[in-house]
Amino acid sequence: MDRRRFVINLVSNFFSALSGVGISFFLTPYIVEHLGKEAYGFFPLSNNFVMYAGIITTALNSMSSRYITISLEKKDIKEVNTYFNSVLFGNILISIGFVLVSAVFCFFIDRILDIPGNLLYDVRLLFIFIFISLIINVSSAVFSVTAFALNRFDKLAFINIISNVLKLGIIIILFYFFTPRIYFLGVVTAVTAVYICYANYRVTKKLLPEVQIDWSFFSRSALSLIVGSGIWNSIMAMSNVINTQLDLLIANHFFKASGMGFLSLTKFIPNAIYILLGIIVPIFLPEMLKAYAQNDMRKLKLNLDLSFKAIFLVVLMPLAVFFIYGDVFFKLWLPTQDSKALHILSVITLVPFIVHGTIETVYHVFVITNKLKIASFWGIFISILNFILVILLCLYSSLGVYAIPVAALISGVFSHLTFTPLYAAYCLQESRWYFFLKMIKGLSGFIVLILITFGWRKLNLITTDTWLTFMANCFILGIILLIVTLFMKFDKATRTDVYKKLKQKVNL
Repeated sequence: MDRRRFVINLVSNFFSALSGVGISFFLTPYIVEHLGKEAYGFFPLSNNFVMYAGIITTALNSMSSRYITISLEKKDIKEVNTYFNSVLFGNILISIGFVLVSAVFCFFIDRILDIPGNLLYDVRLLFIFIFISLIINVSSAVFSVTAFALNRFDKLAFINIISNVLKLGIIIILFYFFTPRIYFLGVVTAVTAVYICYANYRVTKKLLPEVQIDWSFFSRSALSLIVGSGIWNSIMAMSNVINTQLDLLIANHFFKASGMGFLSLTKFIPNAIYILLGIIVPIFLPEMLKAYAQNDMRKLKLNLDLSFKAIFLVVLMPLAVFFIYGDVFFKLWLPTQDSKALHILSVITLVPFIVHGTIETVYHVFVITNKLKIASFWGIFISILNFILVILLCLYSSLGVYAIPVAALISGVFSHLTFTPLYAAYCLQESRWYFFLKMIKGLSGFIVLILITFGWRKLNLITTDTWLTFMANCFILGIILLIVTLFMKFDKATRTDVYKKLKQKVNL
């Protein structure tokens, strides 16, 4: 892997994720304070409906990057144009269907969801604007593939950073000069969708001017090929939606708007993690695709190992701190809410991710080897199991809103400890224990970080009753955990190389 390009992509994407999470971090307490947790809960719920629509679009868009990247590697520009235009016009047709479905949903929204009477008008407008952004994003999805295929994630990250700055500016204007309304967030989402569409189009024309938008390049056979491969990704997306995106809808049904609102507050940390993963994980995919296209399995596995280490360092290490200090975080962030309950709910939600996060990029193996069928069927089985567990626990247990993440924990951990590592090893023609060993190493490392963090809190060297002392405590603890992680996850040669480069930078 080109280290310079990798570092540029990683750093730029990290700041992109940071800008998006930062807005949510400061905005959530404001909305909860001024509009209430019930009103806030409808914003993440509306975004979940975007994920439901993604089940359909995934069949087309998930595999478009694979075919366009491989065509670029073969330097077959005509084939690139064929795939590009087939996906573009296919997405436009899908968007027309979304227009009709969205109109019907928004008209009957009060019969579909439990919405307090005083929020009905605002929530309806919120969903209208969110669906407008969905239609824009779906229609223009293929414009982001060029930067992906050419490994220019820094371009996509820059666009995301600018869109977040734009989002922040519009939010400040709307919430400062007008009476706060929940649908303002929908307006902001729609405006940024227009910007992202335009920016991705400009990047496409700049990086790959050979691409032409022309109906003559549209090919039903190319579209069928991509959808045929991607249909299994759609099935996997559907299972993922059932496992992770139905929770607020179920909470709205069983525990009304109040229960849904409380559960939505626990989504901040998991969503922040998934945003970060959504930016970090794809960085490794282009090199993996190239290695597989060149039949270089050694290079492919080296990139997989590097991705495991990067995710442990960037994601799992901070989560070790959250697992121990999460109650303090919520007490400072949302002082009017039950910080201990929010912490417990968040930890329950994150446990399945910790198990799978040790080998998060392993799902790329299914895409790269184009062996998605069995993985898709398994995903459906797990999602059905999870759905049944959720309904049973909501109906017959005394867990209350805790029933929803507990069911996801049971089904998620079961899947991550059985099928995922076994089938990924089969796809790479490795020993069945290949990924199990990596998971054991990852989980062992995470437990070490948890124990260190727990011991540090017991020492109580810094009183964490303000944001300043909390951040100072996390900074010092983070340095300790970073040093431990570097020794656990990276060999001596890598550590020495990093040290020398840092020494040169600071002129020690």
